[in-house]
Amino acid sequence: MDKRLLTVVMAAILVALVITAIFYQITIGQKSAQGSVPTKTLVVARTELPLGSVLTADDVTVIEVPAQGYAQGGFENIEDVVDRSVTQAILANEAITAGRVTEKGAGFGLEAVIPEGYRAVAIAINQVSGVSGFILPGSHVDVLLSATPMGGSERLTTTVLENVTVLSTGHKQQPSATGQPENVPVVNMLLTPEDAELLTLATQEGRIQLVLRNPKDEELSAAKRDVKTSDELFQKIGVKKPAPQRAAAPSPRPRPEPVVVLEPPPPPPIYQIEMIRGNKRSVEEIESAEAN
Repeated sequence: MDKRLLTVVMAAILVALVITAIFYQITIGQKSAQGSVPTKTLVVARTELPLGSVLTADDVTVIEVPAQGYAQGGFENIEDVVDRSVTQAILANEAITAGRVTEKGAGFGLEAVIPEGYRAVAIAINQVSGVSGFILPGSHVDVLLSATPMGGSERLTTTVLENVTVLSTGHKQQPSATGQPENVPVVNMLLTPEDAELLTLATQEGRIQLVLRNPKDEELSAAKRDVKTSDELFQKIGVKKPAPQRAAAPSPRPRPEPVVVLEPPPPPPIYQIEMIRGNKRSVEEIESAEAN
């Protein structure tokens, strides 16, 4: 073999050996580095867990995750999450955290998802006030009231409550997977005790209308707006409100004719006649012939 060619081949083999050694060292170093990262067990959901569901051992599993990126409020043991209720929907393979489940023994169903200091209030709605069925569990709404104040003659509309969370619609605590609208007769809303009293009073005073809002829009602007009146409505659409008609003066009542009271006639005169029959003497009374 040519000496020159042999030198080239030997040089190529040497370079290949050096590259292989370098790659091997890098790979071993990475494995060593990975093996040295501390890990912790984390409880995650096996399948999607809807709002209000009660966790069982079959609903969850544990995985190993780096301790540095451990989920805040996460659980290490399955026993720690069993019998807790879900307060926010949890996706499959998502970590179970303390902020998304209740304390053990906090209750089941709707009552388990009510935070401390709040109340669930149910109000009746229809297809119009329920925004054609697009109000779903988790929606945020404003509550409008249209009513005529006591002693007033003009109908008013105002925003009673803003940015209220809907807990459930009918018997459902979760919207459908496709987000399809559904008309229900009742919705449950999450309110403070003071707002619960205000809403209950509003339902008795007039007609309630729910207004759907973007959940990212958290601005409370009702205090900046004036109460809307029917006068403003007619002015805006160019309709003049008719002037109030004066009531016709009542016609005077006829004076009653005086009643003449006749005095009763005097009693007829009575005449006395002395009668003598033998040795008997008597007096008899005889009315005057005018009385007859």
